[in-house]
Amino acid sequence: MSFPLEGIKVLDFTRVLAGPFATRILADLGADVLKVEPPEGDMTRNVGRRIAGLSGYFTQQNVGKRAICIDLTQLEGQALVRRLAAEADIVTENFRPGVMDGFNVGWKDLKAVNPKLVMLSISGFGQEGPERERASYAPIIHAEMGLLERQQFVSGAERPVDIALSVADTSTGMHGAIGVLAALHHSQRTGQGQHIDMAMINALLFTDDYVHAAIDKVSIPKAGGVVFNATGGPIMLAGDEKWYWRVFNTRAGLADPTPDGADLPTKIRMRRTAIEDYLLSFPDRESLIAKLNEVNLAWGDVFNHRDVLDKQASIEARQILTEVDDRDGGRRRVTNTPYRFSDADAGVRGPAAHRGEHNYDALQDWLGITAGEIDALHQQGVLLFDEVAGVESLSTESD
Repeated sequence: MSFPLEGIKVLDFTRVLAGPFATRILADLGADVLKVEPPEGDMTRNVGRRIAGLSGYFTQQNVGKRAICIDLTQLEGQALVRRLAAEADIVTENFRPGVMDGFNVGWKDLKAVNPKLVMLSISGFGQEGPERERASYAPIIHAEMGLLERQQFVSGAERPVDIALSVADTSTGMHGAIGVLAALHHSQRTGQGQHIDMAMINALLFTDDYVHAAIDKVSIPKAGGVVFNATGGPIMLAGDEKWYWRVFNTRAGLADPTPDGADLPTKIRMRRTAIEDYLLSFPDRESLIAKLNEVNLAWGDVFNHRDVLDKQASIEARQILTEVDDRDGGRRRVTNTPYRFSDADAGVRGPAAHRGEHNYDALQDWLGITAGEIDALHQQGVLLFDEVAGVESLSTESD
């Protein structure tokens, strides 16, 4: 089977998480993603466990992509980018607004060489507006969208704390990929390219159901689920708490312990205690789970994040993890794509690349230029690479 985005070329200037998350999706769907790094490389190359010079953080977001390294401060580097953009279907970047323009490779520059081009620009607060110049990472967006206050409310902590998930980045990356694919379809249908202004603040607000409730001034529940002590370990019950109390009361025969006229906090406290006592009354975990399934309640085991990969049953069954070459004679686990097609392939198609590893083969594939020309760009410092990448000249003249 073929990959859905086979033949699509993506010129990728993104780094850290939001942008690379979007282009990882495109790579897993079959696009030829060419990651363009500055001389200092993507900062996440230095984050996490390193094997053969490749960090875990960088590997997770950049498997299956090719990598070149261009110095955009040089006019020759800027000209090379415009040549690549002329051959690309998609360009992605997540610099601050105006940075690409400063290197003469912004939307107007690239549209001039490729009118059908789709360009995705990810930023914290958008390409236009009063906050366009602000630097932004996921925790900043979490703070300004109320997620930290929510965490404090739920946890009872003394001060607000960030959530342990870069949801602003990943949400923006997913919406970026969706926007790109919509614009690509439009471009192929009309011949007209698009510049997509994807702000993290927009993406997170769009996907935040708590904010949606606040729009209508609806009271927001303290938590989306409640963890109870139970036979075999803690268990999460999810859904409206009034509803699952009625299930326990009417389907499981659990008597209501609350006296007539009890106020709401008392009812909640006493009913939760009754539920927990009931969940602890089972002789083993298997009989408890069987009962919860019988009365049709949604439940979840509460795993430690260090154990979840080994304990959660669907991870192996659905091949949610896969392995890639660790570039050191072994294998390295990474998350697999979530997309499962009936008649197409999707998934990781190769390891993460070293900085500038594909300066030769990618530029020859995309532009058809000779190894001698690429040698010259290396000598001028326009192209760079890490020694560990094993990049060697293909030109006989330089031997």
